[in-house]
Amino acid sequence: MPEDLPEDSPMDVAACLAAIDRSDAEIKAWAVLDRKAASNSSGALAGMAVGVKDIIDVAGMACCYGSPIFAGRIAEADAELVTALRMAGAAILGKTVTTEFAFMQKSITRNPHNLGHSPGGSSSGSAAAVAAGQVELAIGTQTGGSVIRPASYCGVHALKPTRGVISRAGVLQTSQTLDQVGIFARNLNYLARLGSVVTNQPDLEDALNHLPAAPPRLLYLDGLYGARVQGYVHEGLQKIATALPSHIDILPAPAAEIARYLETHKTIYDFEICQNIGPLMSSHESQMSAEILAAIKRGQKVAISDYEKALIERDEAALYFGGLLAGYDGLLTASATGEAPIFEEGTGDSICNCLWSLTGYPCISLPISGRFQISGPKGLGVGVQLTATTGRDSALLGLARWLETRLG
Repeated sequence: MPEDLPEDSPMDVAACLAAIDRSDAEIKAWAVLDRKAASNSSGALAGMAVGVKDIIDVAGMACCYGSPIFAGRIAEADAELVTALRMAGAAILGKTVTTEFAFMQKSITRNPHNLGHSPGGSSSGSAAAVAAGQVELAIGTQTGGSVIRPASYCGVHALKPTRGVISRAGVLQTSQTLDQVGIFARNLNYLARLGSVVTNQPDLEDALNHLPAAPPRLLYLDGLYGARVQGYVHEGLQKIATALPSHIDILPAPAAEIARYLETHKTIYDFEICQNIGPLMSSHESQMSAEILAAIKRGQKVAISDYEKALIERDEAALYFGGLLAGYDGLLTASATGEAPIFEEGTGDSICNCLWSLTGYPCISLPISGRFQISGPKGLGVGVQLTATTGRDSALLGLARWLETRLG
Protein backbone atom coordinates (compact mmCIF):
# COMPACT_ATOMS: atom_id res chain seq x y z
CA MET A 1 0.00 0.00 0.00
CA PRO A 2 2.81 2.55 0.66
CA GLU A 3 3.65 4.69 -2.37
CA ASP A 4 6.92 3.85 -4.19
CA LEU A 5 8.84 7.04 -4.99
CA PRO A 6 12.29 7.93 -6.31
CA GLU A 7 14.76 8.90 -3.55
CA ASP A 8 15.06 12.58 -4.52
CA SER A 9 11.72 13.34 -6.11
CA PRO A 10 9.79 15.55 -3.66
CA MET A 11 6.01 15.42 -3.84
CA ASP A 12 4.06 18.63 -4.24
CA VAL A 13 0.80 19.34 -2.41
CA ALA A 14 -1.36 18.02 -5.24
CA ALA A 15 0.52 14.72 -5.29
CA CYS A 16 0.18 14.38 -1.51
CA LEU A 17 -3.55 15.00 -1.66
CA ALA A 18 -3.92 12.44 -4.45
CA ALA A 19 -2.02 9.86 -2.39
CA ILE A 20 -4.21 10.58 0.62
CA ASP A 21 -7.33 10.14 -1.48
CA ARG A 22 -6.07 6.76 -2.67
CA SER A 23 -5.24 5.27 0.71
CA ASP A 24 -6.43 7.19 3.76
CA ALA A 25 -9.92 5.71 3.89
CA GLU A 26 -8.18 2.57 5.18
CA ILE A 27 -5.13 4.02 6.95
CA LYS A 28 -6.87 6.95 8.71
CA ALA A 29 -3.71 8.96 9.31
CA TRP A 30 -5.31 12.43 9.15
CA ALA A 31 -7.49 14.19 11.70
CA VAL A 32 -7.70 17.44 9.69
CA LEU A 33 -6.79 18.03 6.05
CA ASP A 34 -6.34 21.43 4.38
CA ARG A 35 -7.00 20.95 0.68
CA LYS A 36 -6.11 24.58 0.05
CA ALA A 37 -2.70 24.32 1.69
CA ALA A 38 -0.04 26.25 -0.15
CA SER A 39 3.72 26.52 0.16
CA ASN A 40 6.07 29.40 -0.53
CA SER A 41 8.28 29.41 -3.60
CA SER A 42 11.47 29.83 -1.60
CA GLY A 43 13.02 28.37 1.54
CA ALA A 44 14.55 25.06 2.57
CA LEU A 45 11.14 23.34 2.43
CA ALA A 46 9.69 25.21 -0.55
CA GLY A 47 7.07 23.13 -2.31
CA MET A 48 7.02 20.43 0.36
CA ALA A 49 4.02 19.46 2.49
CA VAL A 50 4.19 18.63 6.20
CA GLY A 51 1.80 16.78 8.48
CA VAL A 52 1.59 18.09 12.04
CA LYS A 53 0.58 15.94 15.01
CA ASP A 54 -2.78 16.90 16.48
CA ILE A 55 -1.39 18.12 19.79
CA ILE A 56 0.45 20.98 18.04
CA ASP A 57 -1.38 24.23 17.28
CA VAL A 58 -1.85 25.36 13.68
CA ALA A 59 -3.74 28.65 13.45
CA GLY A 60 -7.32 28.20 12.26
CA MET A 61 -7.21 24.40 12.39
CA ALA A 62 -8.86 22.10 14.88
CA CYS A 63 -6.47 20.77 17.53
CA CYS A 64 -8.30 18.29 19.72
CA TYR A 65 -5.47 16.35 21.40
CA GLY A 66 -7.07 13.05 20.37
CA SER A 67 -9.80 13.57 22.97
CA PRO A 68 -13.55 14.14 22.66
CA ILE A 69 -13.22 16.62 25.51
CA PHE A 70 -11.63 19.09 23.11
CA ALA A 71 -13.80 18.38 20.08
CA GLY A 72 -14.24 21.61 18.15
CA ARG A 73 -11.24 23.37 19.67
CA ILE A 74 -9.65 25.68 17.06
CA ALA A 75 -6.09 26.90 17.53
CA GLU A 76 -5.79 30.68 17.57
CA ALA A 77 -2.11 30.86 16.66
CA ASP A 78 0.66 28.75 15.20
CA ALA A 79 3.01 26.87 17.48
CA GLU A 80 6.54 28.26 17.20
CA LEU A 81 7.73 25.23 15.23
CA VAL A 82 4.85 25.68 12.76
CA THR A 83 5.93 29.29 12.24
CA ALA A 84 9.42 27.99 11.42
CA LEU A 85 7.96 25.53 8.92
CA ARG A 86 5.99 28.26 7.16
CA MET A 87 9.02 30.57 7.04
CA ALA A 88 10.97 27.75 5.37
CA GLY A 89 8.34 27.53 2.64
CA ALA A 90 6.46 24.40 3.80
CA ALA A 91 2.76 23.81 3.22
CA ILE A 92 0.98 22.70 6.39
CA LEU A 93 -1.17 19.96 4.85
CA GLY A 94 -3.11 19.16 8.00
CA LYS A 95 -3.16 17.51 11.41
CA THR A 96 -2.14 13.89 11.82
CA VAL A 97 -3.94 11.57 14.21
CA THR A 98 -2.61 11.26 17.75
CA THR A 99 -3.54 8.92 20.52
CA GLU A 100 -5.55 10.51 23.34
CA PHE A 101 -3.37 13.16 25.02
CA ALA A 102 -0.34 11.57 23.30
CA PHE A 103 -0.62 8.63 25.70
CA MET A 104 -1.27 4.93 25.32
CA GLN A 105 -4.84 4.39 24.15
CA LYS A 106 -4.71 3.24 20.53
CA SER A 107 -5.86 5.66 17.86
CA ILE A 108 -7.89 4.88 14.73
CA THR A 109 -4.79 4.85 12.50
CA ARG A 110 -3.64 1.60 10.89
CA ASN A 111 -0.19 0.42 9.84
CA PRO A 112 0.21 1.06 6.07
CA HIS A 113 2.28 -2.12 5.62
CA ASN A 114 -0.39 -4.33 7.18
CA LEU A 115 -3.75 -2.85 8.15
CA GLY A 116 -4.21 -5.51 10.82
CA HIS A 117 -1.30 -4.04 12.79
CA SER A 118 -0.68 -0.89 14.83
CA PRO A 119 1.39 2.01 13.52
CA GLY A 120 2.48 2.62 17.11
CA GLY A 121 1.78 5.65 19.19
CA SER A 122 1.39 8.29 20.13
CA SER A 123 2.49 9.86 16.84
CA SER A 124 0.40 7.33 14.97
CA GLY A 125 -0.76 9.44 12.04
CA SER A 126 2.58 11.15 11.47
CA ALA A 127 4.49 7.89 11.06
CA ALA A 128 1.74 6.23 9.03
CA ALA A 129 1.30 9.17 6.66
CA VAL A 130 5.01 9.17 5.78
CA ALA A 131 5.10 5.38 5.49
CA ALA A 132 2.10 5.39 3.14
CA GLY A 133 3.71 7.94 0.83
CA GLN A 134 0.97 10.46 1.61
CA VAL A 135 3.47 13.08 2.75
CA GLU A 136 7.25 13.16 2.96
CA LEU A 137 7.63 15.09 6.19
CA ALA A 138 5.75 14.99 9.48
CA ILE A 139 6.06 16.26 13.03
CA GLY A 140 5.49 14.16 16.14
CA THR A 141 6.27 14.25 19.84
CA GLN A 142 7.84 11.83 22.29
CA THR A 143 7.53 11.54 26.05
CA GLY A 144 8.21 7.81 26.27
CA GLY A 145 8.69 6.30 22.81
CA SER A 146 6.20 8.14 20.63
CA VAL A 147 8.49 9.10 17.72
CA ILE A 148 11.10 6.36 17.47
CA ARG A 149 8.75 3.41 18.09
CA PRO A 150 6.12 4.29 15.43
CA ALA A 151 8.97 5.03 13.01
CA SER A 152 10.18 1.49 13.62
CA TYR A 153 6.74 -0.06 13.18
CA CYS A 154 6.06 1.92 10.00
CA GLY A 155 9.53 1.61 8.47
CA VAL A 156 10.40 5.31 8.17
CA HIS A 157 13.24 7.57 9.28
CA ALA A 158 12.77 9.57 12.45
CA LEU A 159 14.81 11.87 14.66
CA LYS A 160 14.19 12.89 18.24
CA PRO A 161 16.82 15.57 18.69
CA THR A 162 18.34 16.78 21.93
CA ARG A 163 15.63 17.83 24.34
CA GLY A 164 14.76 21.50 23.96
CA VAL A 165 16.24 22.24 20.53
CA ILE A 166 12.73 22.23 19.02
CA SER A 167 10.38 24.69 20.69
CA ARG A 168 7.37 23.26 22.54
CA ALA A 169 5.50 26.57 22.60
CA GLY A 170 2.03 25.80 21.28
CA VAL A 171 2.36 22.05 21.95
CA LEU A 172 0.17 20.20 24.47
CA GLN A 173 2.12 19.63 27.67
CA THR A 174 1.73 16.26 29.35
CA SER A 175 5.15 16.21 31.04
CA GLN A 176 7.16 19.38 31.44
CA THR A 177 10.29 17.31 32.05
CA LEU A 178 9.96 14.60 29.39
CA ASP A 179 7.96 16.02 26.47
CA GLN A 180 10.06 16.44 23.31
CA VAL A 181 9.29 17.16 19.65
CA GLY A 182 10.54 14.82 16.92
CA ILE A 183 10.33 14.50 13.16
CA PHE A 184 9.63 11.87 10.48
CA ALA A 185 10.76 11.75 6.87
CA ARG A 186 10.95 9.45 3.87
CA ASN A 187 14.76 9.44 3.82
CA LEU A 188 17.77 10.81 5.66
CA ASN A 189 18.16 13.77 3.31
CA TYR A 190 14.65 14.99 4.01
CA LEU A 191 15.02 14.23 7.72
CA ALA A 192 18.11 16.43 7.94
CA ARG A 193 16.45 19.18 5.88
CA LEU A 194 13.38 19.23 8.10
CA GLY A 195 15.54 18.99 11.22
CA SER A 196 17.65 21.94 10.16
CA VAL A 197 14.49 24.06 9.94
CA VAL A 198 12.75 23.14 13.19
CA THR A 199 15.93 23.02 15.30
CA ASN A 200 17.61 26.02 13.63
CA GLN A 201 20.73 23.89 13.18
CA PRO A 202 21.77 24.23 9.50
CA ASP A 203 24.72 21.90 10.08
CA LEU A 204 22.34 18.93 10.24
CA GLU A 205 22.25 18.80 6.44
CA ASP A 206 25.99 19.36 6.20
CA ALA A 207 26.62 16.32 8.40
CA LEU A 208 25.23 14.01 5.74
CA ASN A 209 27.81 15.16 3.22
CA HIS A 210 30.92 14.70 5.33
CA LEU A 211 32.41 11.42 6.48
CA PRO A 212 33.39 11.24 10.17
CA ALA A 213 36.91 12.55 10.76
CA ALA A 214 37.89 9.25 12.38
CA PRO A 215 36.47 5.73 11.94
CA PRO A 216 33.21 5.64 13.92
CA ARG A 217 33.01 3.66 17.14
CA LEU A 218 29.70 2.33 18.40
CA LEU A 219 28.69 0.55 21.57
CA TYR A 220 26.26 -2.36 21.57
CA LEU A 221 24.87 -3.60 24.90
CA ASP A 222 24.25 -7.32 24.70
CA GLY A 223 20.90 -8.44 26.09
CA LEU A 224 19.59 -4.90 26.59
CA TYR A 225 16.05 -4.98 28.10
CA GLY A 226 16.17 -8.78 28.30
CA ALA A 227 13.06 -10.78 27.47
CA ARG A 228 10.94 -7.69 26.75
CA VAL A 229 12.82 -7.53 23.43
CA GLN A 230 12.01 -10.33 20.99
CA GLY A 231 14.72 -12.93 20.40
CA TYR A 232 14.90 -12.20 16.66
CA VAL A 233 15.63 -8.55 17.48
CA HIS A 234 18.54 -9.48 19.75
CA GLU A 235 19.82 -11.81 17.03
CA GLY A 236 19.52 -9.15 14.34
CA LEU A 237 21.46 -6.62 16.38
CA GLN A 238 24.13 -9.20 17.16
CA LYS A 239 24.46 -9.87 13.44
CA ILE A 240 25.07 -6.18 12.78
CA ALA A 241 27.49 -5.81 15.68
CA THR A 242 29.58 -8.82 14.71
CA ALA A 243 29.66 -7.77 11.05
CA LEU A 244 31.45 -4.53 11.99
CA PRO A 245 33.91 -5.68 14.69
CA SER A 246 36.37 -2.85 14.10
CA HIS A 247 33.61 -0.29 14.65
CA ILE A 248 31.28 -1.84 17.25
CA ASP A 249 32.22 -2.92 20.77
CA ILE A 250 29.96 -5.41 22.54
CA LEU A 251 29.50 -5.13 26.31
CA PRO A 252 26.95 -6.71 28.66
CA ALA A 253 23.97 -4.48 29.39
CA PRO A 254 24.06 -2.90 32.89
CA ALA A 255 20.74 -4.37 33.99
CA ALA A 256 20.52 -2.81 37.47
CA GLU A 257 21.13 0.76 36.31
CA ILE A 258 18.77 0.40 33.38
CA ALA A 259 15.97 -0.91 35.60
CA ARG A 260 16.52 1.92 38.05
CA TYR A 261 16.38 4.67 35.45
CA LEU A 262 13.37 3.17 33.69
CA GLU A 263 11.56 3.43 37.03
CA THR A 264 12.75 7.04 37.28
CA HIS A 265 11.14 7.80 33.91
CA LYS A 266 7.87 6.18 35.01
CA THR A 267 7.75 8.14 38.28
CA ILE A 268 8.26 11.48 36.55
CA TYR A 269 5.78 10.70 33.76
CA ASP A 270 3.02 9.52 36.11
CA PHE A 271 3.43 12.49 38.44
CA GLU A 272 3.50 15.09 35.68
CA ILE A 273 0.70 13.67 33.55
CA CYS A 274 -1.37 13.76 36.71
CA GLN A 275 -0.45 17.44 37.14
CA ASN A 276 -1.20 18.38 33.54
CA ILE A 277 -4.13 16.18 32.51
CA GLY A 278 -5.46 15.12 35.90
CA PRO A 279 -7.58 18.27 36.48
CA LEU A 280 -9.86 17.18 33.61
CA MET A 281 -11.06 14.19 35.66
CA SER A 282 -13.33 16.26 37.86
CA SER A 283 -15.72 17.11 35.04
CA HIS A 284 -14.76 14.83 32.13
CA GLU A 285 -13.88 11.44 33.59
CA SER A 286 -16.48 9.64 31.48
CA GLN A 287 -14.80 10.96 28.32
CA MET A 288 -11.33 9.71 29.30
CA SER A 289 -9.84 6.33 28.48
CA ALA A 290 -8.93 3.67 31.00
CA GLU A 291 -5.25 4.13 30.07
CA ILE A 292 -5.08 7.84 30.85
CA LEU A 293 -7.16 7.46 34.00
CA ALA A 294 -4.86 4.72 35.28
CA ALA A 295 -1.81 6.94 34.72
CA ILE A 296 -3.44 9.84 36.53
CA LYS A 297 -4.36 7.62 39.47
CA ARG A 298 -0.79 6.29 39.63
CA GLY A 299 0.44 9.86 39.64
CA GLN A 300 -1.84 10.74 42.54
CA LYS A 301 -0.01 8.15 44.63
CA VAL A 302 3.48 9.50 43.89
CA ALA A 303 4.80 11.44 46.87
CA ILE A 304 6.38 14.85 46.22
CA SER A 305 9.59 13.57 47.80
CA ASP A 306 9.71 10.62 45.40
CA TYR A 307 9.10 12.90 42.45
CA GLU A 308 11.85 15.28 43.52
CA LYS A 309 14.20 12.32 43.99
CA ALA A 310 13.33 11.13 40.49
CA LEU A 311 14.26 14.55 39.05
CA ILE A 312 17.69 14.23 40.68
CA GLU A 313 17.99 10.69 39.32
CA ARG A 314 17.19 12.00 35.84
CA ASP A 315 20.33 14.15 36.01
CA GLU A 316 22.27 11.17 37.35
CA ALA A 317 21.06 9.08 34.41
CA ALA A 318 22.40 11.60 31.90
CA LEU A 319 25.77 11.52 33.65
CA TYR A 320 25.79 7.74 33.90
CA PHE A 321 25.05 7.10 30.23
CA GLY A 322 27.40 9.92 29.28
CA GLY A 323 30.16 8.02 31.05
CA LEU A 324 29.12 4.75 29.45
CA LEU A 325 29.30 6.34 25.98
CA ALA A 326 32.56 8.21 26.59
CA GLY A 327 34.86 7.47 23.67
CA TYR A 328 31.99 6.27 21.47
CA ASP A 329 30.16 8.06 18.68
CA GLY A 330 26.87 6.42 19.59
CA LEU A 331 24.93 3.51 21.00
CA LEU A 332 23.41 0.85 18.73
CA THR A 333 20.05 -0.53 19.91
CA ALA A 334 16.67 -1.50 18.49
CA SER A 335 14.02 1.16 17.92
CA ALA A 336 11.32 -1.20 19.25
CA THR A 337 11.01 -4.53 21.02
CA GLY A 338 9.74 -6.25 17.88
CA GLU A 339 7.54 -5.76 14.84
CA ALA A 340 4.30 -3.79 15.08
CA PRO A 341 1.71 -5.48 17.31
CA ILE A 342 -1.75 -6.52 16.19
CA PHE A 343 -3.97 -3.43 16.07
CA GLU A 344 -6.29 -4.58 18.84
CA GLU A 345 -3.33 -5.16 21.18
CA GLY A 346 -2.45 -1.48 21.44
CA THR A 347 0.45 0.74 20.46
CA GLY A 348 3.34 -1.38 21.71
CA ASP A 349 6.09 -1.34 24.33
CA SER A 350 8.18 1.85 24.64
CA ILE A 351 10.99 0.38 26.76
CA CYS A 352 13.57 0.81 23.97
CA ASN A 353 13.04 4.58 23.99
CA CYS A 354 12.24 5.71 27.54
CA LEU A 355 15.83 6.15 28.71
CA TRP A 356 16.55 8.61 25.89
CA SER A 357 13.37 10.53 26.66
CA LEU A 358 14.56 10.66 30.27
CA THR A 359 18.09 11.85 29.48
CA GLY A 360 17.01 14.02 26.56
CA TYR A 361 19.67 12.45 24.35
CA PRO A 362 19.20 12.66 20.57
CA CYS A 363 18.24 9.41 18.86
CA ILE A 364 17.39 8.33 15.35
CA SER A 365 15.52 5.36 13.86
CA LEU A 366 16.70 3.80 10.61
CA PRO A 367 14.63 1.33 8.55
CA ILE A 368 17.35 -1.12 7.54
CA SER A 369 16.72 -3.28 4.46
CA GLY A 370 18.65 -6.06 2.75
CA ARG A 371 20.59 -8.79 4.51
CA PHE A 372 20.72 -6.89 7.81
CA GLN A 373 16.99 -6.19 7.97
CA ILE A 374 15.37 -7.26 11.22
CA SER A 375 11.89 -8.67 10.57
CA GLY A 376 9.26 -10.32 12.72
CA PRO A 377 7.12 -13.38 12.01
CA LYS A 378 4.56 -11.28 10.12
CA GLY A 379 7.29 -9.85 7.88
CA LEU A 380 7.16 -6.36 9.39
CA GLY A 381 10.48 -4.65 10.01
CA VAL A 382 12.15 -3.39 13.17
CA GLY A 383 14.18 -0.20 13.03
CA VAL A 384 17.74 0.27 14.23
CA GLN A 385 18.16 3.05 16.79
CA LEU A 386 21.27 5.16 17.19
CA THR A 387 21.67 7.32 20.29
CA ALA A 388 24.29 9.96 21.07
CA THR A 389 24.90 12.25 24.03
CA THR A 390 23.40 15.71 24.48
CA GLY A 391 24.05 18.20 21.71
CA ARG A 392 25.49 15.72 19.22
CA ASP A 393 22.52 15.90 16.83
CA SER A 394 24.61 16.75 13.78
CA ALA A 395 27.16 14.04 14.49
CA LEU A 396 24.33 11.55 14.99
CA LEU A 397 22.95 12.24 11.52
CA GLY A 398 26.40 11.75 10.03
CA LEU A 399 26.72 8.48 11.94
CA ALA A 400 23.31 7.40 10.65
CA ARG A 401 24.40 8.04 7.07
CA TRP A 402 27.59 6.03 7.65
CA LEU A 403 25.73 3.06 9.19
CA GLU A 404 22.95 3.09 6.60
CA THR A 405 25.57 3.02 3.83
CA ARG A 406 27.47 0.18 5.52
CA LEU A 407 24.36 -1.94 6.03
CA GLY A 408 22.62 -1.09 2.76
